[in-house]
Order: sequence, then C-alpha cells, then structure tokens
Amino acid sequence: MRVLITNLFASQNSGTEAVVELLADGLRGAGHQTMVLAPTLGDMADRMRRRGHHVVDRIAEIVEKPDIIHGQHLTPCLTALARFPDVPAVFSCHSAFFEVEAPMLHPQIRRWIAVDEACKAKCLSRGVPADKLDLIYNAVDLQRFKPRLPLPSRPARGLLLTKNFEHQQAVREACSKSNVHLDELGPATGRFSHQLEKDLLEYDIVFATARMAIEAAAVGCSVAVCDARGFAGLLDTANMKAWRQMNLGVGLLTKPTTVTNLMEAISRFDAGDAAKVSAYFREVADISHFVDEHLRVYNQSIEADTDTTADERSLATACWIEEIGVSLPPRRWAAIVKEMHGWQTSPDQAALVELLRSNTKTLESNIAALTELGKQVGSIGPEIGKIGPILDVSISLNSAAEDNRAALHRIDKELSSLSSFVSETKRLYNGMIPLLMRKMFLRARRRG
Repeated sequence: MRVLITNLFASQNSGTEAVVELLADGLRGAGHQTMVLAPTLGDMADRMRRRGHHVVDRIAEIVEKPDIIHGQHLTPCLTALARFPDVPAVFSCHSAFFEVEAPMLHPQIRRWIAVDEACKAKCLSRGVPADKLDLIYNAVDLQRFKPRLPLPSRPARGLLLTKNFEHQQAVREACSKSNVHLDELGPATGRFSHQLEKDLLEYDIVFATARMAIEAAAVGCSVAVCDARGFAGLLDTANMKAWRQMNLGVGLLTKPTTVTNLMEAISRFDAGDAAKVSAYFREVADISHFVDEHLRVYNQSIEADTDTTADERSLATACWIEEIGVSLPPRRWAAIVKEMHGWQTSPDQAALVELLRSNTKTLESNIAALTELGKQVGSIGPEIGKIGPILDVSISLNSAAEDNRAALHRIDKELSSLSSFVSETKRLYNGMIPLLMRKMFLRARRRG
C-alpha cells in the first residue's frame, strides 16, 4: 500500500512530527510505501529520507499516485486532496485546542482518527459521524525507548520538555525548592534533541504532556503532567488508565501550573509506583498495535462504498479553500495564521503608512537643519581664526547628522517590517493555495 501522510512540519521533533515519523517507520517496516508532504522541512526530513521515506515540501514531487491519503493539518491535507481527487482519505485530529487540527467534512475523507477523548469530542462537535470515527492512542517505539535503571528513592534530576514557556519559571522554582537539578528541552527553550530516548535515561522526574509524557513514562521516569495550559498532577497507577484515554494531554490540565502544585507532585515521587506505570505503558502503547490499527482504518476507507460524484468532491475542496485560503472575511484561515505565527491581528497598513509619513517629515526637518548648517559653515571662512564658533558648528553638525541617521534607521526598519508582512502574506498564500490553482487565478486576472 502507498500511503501519503500530510503534516505542517517535518523539521524538528514536535508531537505530530514524532507521530508521522513513528507511523511511517512502522508502515515501512510492515512492507508498505510511505510518502510525506510537509511545507516545512528540516533535520527530521533528512533523517527519514536516509531511512528510505519519500519526504517532500511540494505536491508536484509526489509522482506515484497513493492508495490512501492520511491527512494531518488542514492546509497540507487540502493540497493532497486537490492533487488526488479520486483517492480516499482519512484525517487525524491530534489536538482539541488548535483550529488547524480541527476536522472539516469532505467526501474524500471516509474515516477520521482521534488520539484521545478530547479530540474525539472535538471531531463529533464538527459533524464527524460517530460510526466513522476511530480512537487510536499514541504509541511508543519500545525498541528505541528502552527501560532505564531503577529510580532512586528521591528525585535528583528533572527534565522539562516544552514547546511553551509561560510555566517555565514555576517549574524552575519548584525544582530549586525541592533540590532537583532541572534541565530543559523543546522549542520554548531553544534546545532540541534527536536522541530523547537516551536523554530520558538520565532523569528521575519529567515535566511534560501528551506524547513526550508517554515516552518518559514508558522509559520509567516519574512524570508530572503539566505545561503552560495547566496542570494535571503526578502520573501514577491510580490514574494511568484514565489519563491514557486523554493522551496525558490538554483535557487533564484542569489546575494552574503553580509552584505549590508542582512541589506537591514532586513530593509524591514514588520509585516503585513509577515502575508499575512504566510496565503498563510498555504493555499497551507498543507500536505494532498502533500500526495495525491504522492499517485497519486505511483498508476500511479504501473499501467503503461511496456514491459521491466528482462535482461533489470539487465543491467540497472549493469550500475548504474558502475557509482556509486567505480572504478579507476572518474565516478559519485567520485562526490558523494566529496559531502558526502568533499574529493577534493583521498589520494595519494605514498605520504603517502614517508612521512612514511621520518619519519622512522628521527626515525632511533634519535635512533642512543640515542645509542651514551648511550655510553657516560657508559663512565662517572670514572667521577661520576664531576656533570657538567653528567647534560649536562642528558639534551642531554632528548632532544633526546623528538625528538624520536615526531617522533613516527608523524608516529602514519600518520598510523592512512592511516588506516582511508582504512576504509572510505571500508565503502563506503560496503555502495554502495549490500551484495549479494559483496559475489559474493568475491567468484569469491577466485576461481581466
């Protein structure tokens, strides 16, 4: 079977990226062919290519027609659906929080996958039929994440794994007060690791959520489930089954991540209990079951009876473009841009122009001052023997020149900001609208 997986990134080691890598390796190990389409590529893409995966950032580089599209993230999924309109698809929802993960109905998508109960509820709320929705929990490559040595009686070393930073100081303070040496990894820290399976062997307690928390638990670390969105508590044998159903994720984060809550979790550290938690996750989260479940869903999608027409599929694709293609109405694309780039609102071009006008007036004023100083310099020839006035003029000239350079710098900075905004908008447009459609739009505009 040829499987085309879409994802926003194949660059670092975020949650969905790790799932893509794990699933692709599992599928390839089971004898299937994998292709990955991700607009942003990096080290992860290189690693996967070395292992035989076809990883690209442009749909034109997918030459062989896939048997199934496994869509993750709306924008690259749309590209795949538009390119292969007669190929059945499944769509995975990995987050109940982000709009770019929330499913949209499309006749090509015959089944949906949720990774936890919160994502399942999200899918149902968006109109996904319950009988076409499967719950497949995240898995761990147990050959990669091997058990660590027994934990000490008290935690000495802690590891914060995070992509957000708002809770970092609280974790640092709690660890400091609990005599736990803390290290940090993840996008929010600027430090990344491609060998997390080895790193985890060195730590007694890990602060993380979702997939990273599951991996830490499988290795045998004690895990405090928390991030900037909230705090759940210490993972233990009493809550491990219920928390797995929530993917150790956002649905559990009902308390604030405070120093007090964190210290209470650290104080409950229990080496024996953590070992039992590890044994549980190593039993239920093995990759083999994970791959088998995905293959079952793929086959159901391929074999499903469907009477949809080409026109219905084209209309659904067009509706997706209306929602996530950049437009003046603030549809779903606006939420996706905010999630990906952190923009609260689009830059106000009128305000930028007004700022440029203001800076231009300042520059004109400085030029006038320099002109006046030039006249003064021209008039001091007869007074060349009088050093004092010359020094005064020199000082004034230098001061005006500094003002002028500062004004030029401000204008250059604002022009750069405007250019950056235009470039970002163009990049977003190019990333969301398939090349074929962009060419069609361009030809139509030229004819008009």
